[in-house]
Amino acid sequence: ATRAPDFSSGAISLVDAESPFAAQNNLPPSDTSDILVRSGGDHYYVIQRFGADRILRFAADDPTTPVYSYSTQDPDDTESSNPADLLILSPTKAYLLRYGSDALWIVNPSAASEAEFKIGEIDLSAYDPDGIPEMTAGVIKQGILYVLMQRLENFFPTRNGYVAIIDTATDQQIDTGVANPDDLPGIELPLRNPGQVLSNPGNDDLVILSGGGVDPVTFDPLFNGGILRFHTVSYDTDLLVDDGEADSPPFGQFTDLAITATDRAYFVGSQGFFGNQNLFRFDPTGDAAPVPVAVAQDIGIGTLAADGQNRLWLGRTETASPGLTVLDVAGATESVIEDLIDTVLTPINIDFLSSP
Repeated sequence: ATRAPDFSSGAISLVDAESPFAAQNNLPPSDTSDILVRSGGDHYYVIQRFGADRILRFAADDPTTPVYSYSTQDPDDTESSNPADLLILSPTKAYLLRYGSDALWIVNPSAASEAEFKIGEIDLSAYDPDGIPEMTAGVIKQGILYVLMQRLENFFPTRNGYVAIIDTATDQQIDTGVANPDDLPGIELPLRNPGQVLSNPGNDDLVILSGGGVDPVTFDPLFNGGILRFHTVSYDTDLLVDDGEADSPPFGQFTDLAITATDRAYFVGSQGFFGNQNLFRFDPTGDAAPVPVAVAQDIGIGTLAADGQNRLWLGRTETASPGLTVLDVAGATESVIEDLIDTVLTPINIDFLSSP
């Protein structure tokens, strides 16, 4: 997914994942830049977020005409549902996280009509006093859905985040039995403003990234985030990387995360906007200090994605030359496979699909 430099619009780029990395750009443009793309086998989904509140499905071999365009609003919704992500369990069942709502939708991503799209919902209103828990990201691992909730107050992180844990066979929350001050079935996180959760493919862990947020008065960065290891069996959490203190943050604010192997992951530390980001490597199974990636320092990095082939894809945010950089991460150090794949607009997020 890509956006215009002035955030006025968005579009999709389809990029061949093998050299010479041919790109089709500006595929059907959207009048909002607040979009996300998610793979669904040989289809992909474009989620139009705040104010647009739609999900579009495309076939990879026909990226100009949507198979469907369905609303993410309930008839009685008075505010934007602001869909945050789509987590696909099977061709006929997925979970639509709705950031602006208390209800997580259960949907049929292959539905032939809009009336058949929503097939259920899960109420998460108990996680936030205002009833809107700001469900922002999730992952499905071994049949269990894990949903991150930011629990903001007037869009600011004033309390710790939570994870709701849902059995996808029954669509019921699992009561973890872990004590927390709110007497909720999920797990309270020791960080605020969680934004990303990934499954470690080699063990039972999840890795959670929290950016910390900003001060509601000064809008200065708040360093109450970090990177956690979440044990899906014991529900314990370990702080892998601390974002430090405001007067001496070692990495800047954390903005994105990718896992390339059981013992190898990467995060982006941001010292500001547009072109002041650094890439770091760390081991999500241990406590060794993160290592700067020499080929990706002091550049614009907006998003990361690992493709399962020991390659890490970086979305580049420099206005003059937006696009994708591809790194080989198989060795002891990282090397550049492709310096820049032109996407015309600025990459927002990256996913991978199999084209027929």
